[in-house]
Amino acid sequence: MDYPLVSVIILNYNGLKNLNGILEECVKSALNTEYPNFELLFVDNASTDRSIEFVKKNFGRNPILRIIQNEKNFGFAGGINVGIKKAKGEYIALLNNDTIVDTQWLKELVKVMQQPRVGAAQSKLLQLRNPNILDCAGGFIDYLGYAYERGRGQKASDYKKVDEIFYAKGASLIIKRAVLDRVGYFDPILFIYYDETDLCWRVWLNGYKVVFVPTSIVYHAQGVTISTLPEHVSLYFLTRNHMLLLIKNYDRKNLIKNLIAFLLMEFRKAAVFIAKRKCTCALSIIKALTWNLIHFKYAWQKRCTVQKLIRRVPDHKIQKVMVKPYPPFPHSLIFRKSYFIKK
Repeated sequence: MDYPLVSVIILNYNGLKNLNGILEECVKSALNTEYPNFELLFVDNASTDRSIEFVKKNFGRNPILRIIQNEKNFGFAGGINVGIKKAKGEYIALLNNDTIVDTQWLKELVKVMQQPRVGAAQSKLLQLRNPNILDCAGGFIDYLGYAYERGRGQKASDYKKVDEIFYAKGASLIIKRAVLDRVGYFDPILFIYYDETDLCWRVWLNGYKVVFVPTSIVYHAQGVTISTLPEHVSLYFLTRNHMLLLIKNYDRKNLIKNLIAFLLMEFRKAAVFIAKRKCTCALSIIKALTWNLIHFKYAWQKRCTVQKLIRRVPDHKIQKVMVKPYPPFPHSLIFRKSYFIKK
């Protein structure tokens, strides 16, 4: 196989304080990757826990490593964009700072990425604390945009084939630089949540595939940084970005139909929160929906760019990689045990 230059980007925010030693293992394992042509970019989102000093002291002499300090916290999307702009690679690979990689993870990804119609891919993510259990074997959304991670809680030996997924989880994602140049970088307004979903939807719209690579193994300590966010803050970003995702990427007919259904679901969710006396959470949902109305000009400009400059594939073909919304959910085709349906 060829060994094109790969830029591996690790985004960090207070990883030294939040990750209980995982940050050191993350950087160490990434530097020990058995791939002959890669650079490692450690991008820090203005951490206040001396993460930068720690990485410089322990790994700063390694010529493969470049350290980039952002002047403020740009979130996942904005922080990664800074790394992409400074990256030199033909491929861009992303790792969360709460991951530890197998030595062959990158070689296995690049092997699959050399297929011409593959635009992006995801590793097999295993739970760091229980590596016999899957964390994620690829992401999917339903027609309304609700996201589901395949395989969570199942045996690590499940999902043995390279197959199509709707989106690659950002904990271990690789994408071709040429594809990024066609579909654009991460949308910085998203900050957290739905960022990789939005990017991969544009990859599909442009005529490329997103695939799952089971031979690329990465261990993930699922959502350690995000778990520190209050529930109402997470709800705000989830709801706001979800609605923006639909506005940007659907054609007109599917946008009207699915946006109406989405709004009904969200108002119902807000009513449930009120009934449970969690009014702060209900208010976060209303604020998130209102944001898209107040900033409709931004959403519409992004939509015009996607529909006029990026789209090459009609919705009915892309929906083949989605799952149908509940009811009924054909999860048995994808998820042998669905945590989400039971919940």
